[in-house]
Amino acid sequence: MTLHTELDTYLTQRRSMGYQLTTAEYLLRQFCDWLAERSKSDSFTIEDAVAWARDRPQASPVWSAQRLTAVRPFAAWLNARTGDISCIPAGLLPARTTRREPYIYTQHDLDQMLTACPQHFSNQRVADTMATIIGLLAATGLRIGEALRLRVADLDIQAHVLTVHATKHPLDRVVPLHPTTTTALIDYLTSPARLATCPAADGPIFVNQRGTAFVSATIEQHFRSLTTAIGLRHDGRPPPRLHDLRHTFATRHMIAAYRAGTDPARTLGLLATWLGHTGIEHTYWYLSAAPELLTAAARRLEPTPQSAERNPS
Repeated sequence: MTLHTELDTYLTQRRSMGYQLTTAEYLLRQFCDWLAERSKSDSFTIEDAVAWARDRPQASPVWSAQRLTAVRPFAAWLNARTGDISCIPAGLLPARTTRREPYIYTQHDLDQMLTACPQHFSNQRVADTMATIIGLLAATGLRIGEALRLRVADLDIQAHVLTVHATKHPLDRVVPLHPTTTTALIDYLTSPARLATCPAADGPIFVNQRGTAFVSATIEQHFRSLTTAIGLRHDGRPPPRLHDLRHTFATRHMIAAYRAGTDPARTLGLLATWLGHTGIEHTYWYLSAAPELLTAAARRLEPTPQSAERNPS
């Protein structure tokens, strides 16, 4: 059997266990094509995998490490299945994962973006769409992909909840909404500009000019255009992103927990569920890149005058 055939079997088996493997499939098919071009259609060595992972000399070490990481479980599966292919040791291409410091939006930033949408976007439907999406992401912490996949039936008007279909794992989740968020979604669904596209009654909530779903790249482009127009920028840093609204949602809730003196661990657990994370460690990733939150946590640890009196140095 060829590696391409084995890959199909591998993907089928792992997906039956709940893995999505979208990026892994893309990379592994590239790897198998690369091997086939070198007349290696049924086997490969550790050296082959490393050579493919480092195929672009100018690429960052993280890029190469991520490519090799995609091959490692496939190689282990082939080793267990046939014994002809060696397992790839961990750490062959070590690289520290870099994280970009998120832009934590203030309420003024959000108000400014929402106010600017009608002036910046000449198309009423686009203006309505962008304002509603920005408000929804800020209020719920959804990923943009999750928001764009929402369908009309996913909104429960009476219960004020959204059914959010997972993108990174197989579990859907229910996200509660503030009544004002529900009202904003209803206003968007019934807006003349949206209805003019003749969207399907059971179709997506957010629609393009054809009444069908947006692709995220279009919304990202609109967002960059909006933030540039209003001058929303980190000094000397990359521009704000839509995904930073998710960081802001998590960070603001944790800051509120520290300032209110409530149990941060309980808030963190609730956030992990709300954000659709399979483990708290994924929520930590969102929080550890936010200096403002670290400052709030440090202040929580500062001794009070009473404790200083009880524990003189």
